Amino acid sequence: VNYRPFGQLREEARQSWDEQLDHIKVEGDKEREKLFYSLLYRTLQSPFVISEPDGAYRAIDGSPQKAANTFYNGWAIWDNYKTQLPLLSMAYPAVYEDMIWSVTNMYLHGKKNFSTDHEPSQTVRTEHAVVVLLDAWRKGYHVNFKDIMDSLISENKRLDYSSPDKALESSYDTWALSEILQESGRGEMAHDYRQKALNYKKYWKKDFEDMSNSDVDRMGARGMYQGTVWQYRWMVPYDVRGLIELCGGEEAFIDQLDVFFEQDYYNHANEPDIQVPWLYHATSQPWKSEELVRKIAIDTVHQFYFNGNSRGIDPFVGRIYKNQPKAFLRTMDDDAGAMSGWFVLAATGLSPACAGWPVYYVHVPLFRKVRLNTTSNTSLTIEVKNFDDDAFYVKEISLNGKKINRNWLTHEEISRGGVVEITASDQPFQYVTEKWVTEIE
Repeated sequence: VNYRPFGQLREEARQSWDEQLDHIKVEGDKEREKLFYSLLYRTLQSPFVISEPDGAYRAIDGSPQKAANTFYNGWAIWDNYKTQLPLLSMAYPAVYEDMIWSVTNMYLHGKKNFSTDHEPSQTVRTEHAVVVLLDAWRKGYHVNFKDIMDSLISENKRLDYSSPDKALESSYDTWALSEILQESGRGEMAHDYRQKALNYKKYWKKDFEDMSNSDVDRMGARGMYQGTVWQYRWMVPYDVRGLIELCGGEEAFIDQLDVFFEQDYYNHANEPDIQVPWLYHATSQPWKSEELVRKIAIDTVHQFYFNGNSRGIDPFVGRIYKNQPKAFLRTMDDDAGAMSGWFVLAATGLSPACAGWPVYYVHVPLFRKVRLNTTSNTSLTIEVKNFDDDAFYVKEISLNGKKINRNWLTHEEISRGGVVEITASDQPFQYVTEKWVTEIE
């Protein structure tokens, strides 16, 4: 056994963490930098390598189960699929490649929704894995859909639609499967699953259209899991255009979002609605998302819904994220980097529009300069002109010196690297001419 002194191990660990944290470099307020790296550190707690130094995973007889230089790792698919996993795919591609291999391989051994003996470590939950695989594949990661297609279809047949929230969540997975089938040349079957995914509208109209009932702000109403009717009604990232129509058109959609945030129905102490602050980006008023991202990340907020409370009971008033051992709100779990990853994305100026599509909305970062993927030859630098804490609205965006008339970037554009220049303003600015809105066609 190769024993090493504790001091040596500590120094090796420090160097290893420095290397990981250096994948993203930020320049700005020093206290905010400390907060950023504290939360990036938490974001990177998973995945973690569990294989031998040669990259193999040992069977009971000691034989290697995989070729060297590709590592088994431990991970989770919780609500971190909305935040932490897109961040890993963008800034830690080598690590993410191994993780996607592990997720794909799990389907070959009988994947279940919770951790089993077939998985490389205790993953807790593996829901929305089909969404994660579609997202990875569209970002250029290798996914062997051919060998796992039967397992993906079998899993879909077991999806649960027994409560309003599960109906929307299961429809998301069904949409992802329809997209995979379409891309795999199985158009007829893809059409059938797409129609099944569109059935979410039936469930939405039943439980989420009428917001006049007295239980719409009550945690766990109608058998839902850790959320309210208000918080789950937006859980249609795969068909935002359809959701806008269900709400009565864009004007009504914006009005209802306004009520959601102005009346403090939003809950950042849990994950069911953490993607909702980005939804204004898909409308003609993207500056409202820019305001919300900044406010939730670093300003004072009102938060309710702790310990199953309903709105108005025992509120929290203050900042959500703090550079302290307990960095989050009371009762707020990080859930494999979901919540810390949300802050890191807010700080870098990029928010995933919808897991399953390789698109990121752009907003003003919390720093005057951000560099992503700095360990590669294709790092992306995001620079802010007119940087000021009061200037958090986007006035103009340019990519490699060319103005772009949209408030989003593709994963491919980010991966190619270069320079994104954001001109900030202290006033809302109607700069978007090309919106990106998800739609089930």
